[in-house]
Amino acid sequence: MSSMSSGQLSINRRQSTPVPAEDSPNKRSLFDSILANIAGFNLQDICSTRRHSDDFKETRAEYLALRLRFMAFFYAVAIPLWAPVDYLLVRPEHFTALLIPKFLLSAFLLPLGFLTLRRLSSKQVDILLALAFLAPSLFYMASMWIFNQGVPEATLAGYALMPFLMVSMLGVFPLTMTYGAAMIALITSAYLCLEFSLGKLLTIETANMLWVFVMLGGVSLWIQSGQLLMLLKLYRESTQDPLTGMINRRVLMKRLVAEIERIGEGKTTFCILMFDLDRFKRVNDNYGHLMGDKVLKTAATLLREGLRQCDIVARFGGEEFVAVLPDCGSEEATAVAERIRESCYAARVTAPNGDLVQLSTCVGVTEYEPGEAIEVTLNRVDELLYTAKEGGRNRVVHGQSEGFIGTT
Repeated sequence: MSSMSSGQLSINRRQSTPVPAEDSPNKRSLFDSILANIAGFNLQDICSTRRHSDDFKETRAEYLALRLRFMAFFYAVAIPLWAPVDYLLVRPEHFTALLIPKFLLSAFLLPLGFLTLRRLSSKQVDILLALAFLAPSLFYMASMWIFNQGVPEATLAGYALMPFLMVSMLGVFPLTMTYGAAMIALITSAYLCLEFSLGKLLTIETANMLWVFVMLGGVSLWIQSGQLLMLLKLYRESTQDPLTGMINRRVLMKRLVAEIERIGEGKTTFCILMFDLDRFKRVNDNYGHLMGDKVLKTAATLLREGLRQCDIVARFGGEEFVAVLPDCGSEEATAVAERIRESCYAARVTAPNGDLVQLSTCVGVTEYEPGEAIEVTLNRVDELLYTAKEGGRNRVVHGQSEGFIGTT
């Protein structure tokens, strides 16, 4: 089925689609530009996840879950094994009282570790990580309170240094500065609450300990940021097309699998748009490959401007691009394709000799049919694109398998 009209649907102006954990250089603030030149990164990269793509968030979540799993299982076993040391060094009444919080902490960490074996979202991993550090903070408060009951005794180093150990352990995780600072604040708050309950809040010793918290916290944030930046760098190099800034084909396939899983969870289906620039080889032959790169960048910008924030757009190979429109029916997707086709046809790219090169693109549009392999969907949209090419170029062609009744 061929569609050449611009579409009569009323569709809101769509925002550009973000590329993986990266932003357009011309959107950098002056401070970010200075940091990029001096230290090689944008401050927003490490402050929050706002500029991180969904795929990178999932990748980082898997990395965090793996480290959290080891920590949870290790301490779930190590904490009960510390009991013989307490038996030898701690007063009998304190030893007995410590058994309860020890058991509770170990019993909490063990199932938490098993939870990390499941597939978790980025937000779920963040919650589990916060709980994994909240529980030891509460255990620290309880154990220190016990040591100060009855006949007070000198606290064992394994208990007294717990807050500092926890702050240091945060450096194992590639956290954003915002989240890392919040975790450090959580641990510090537990320490201050304990000191307040013991009547030691306004003392030189507490002030000295706070200074140690600040120093250790700064080092921990530095290590966390360094890990996050390294993870970002490796991710970008392996998933991002260096010319257009779009995700590459490998990440696209991963995102398509995720969209299919969403349908299994009760979400609506999605549409795939495949674009191919018309007569792109002529541009390279007549004006050179640098001009061809300029045309590709212009086309990539037009695609982003014609899509929603939630849409996925990737460079599929050569002069081909693929867009995935979640929760979108075939009628709306065809209208979107028509609008992008028109914007490409209206665009002009200035060649080195002053010529104005006109862009045009063919687009294949299809709706994913639940139950089919994604390769079948991609093959169908590729055939539709070929039909558009054969039909005279600068066209949009939509189609489905025979008998399929899609959404509108």
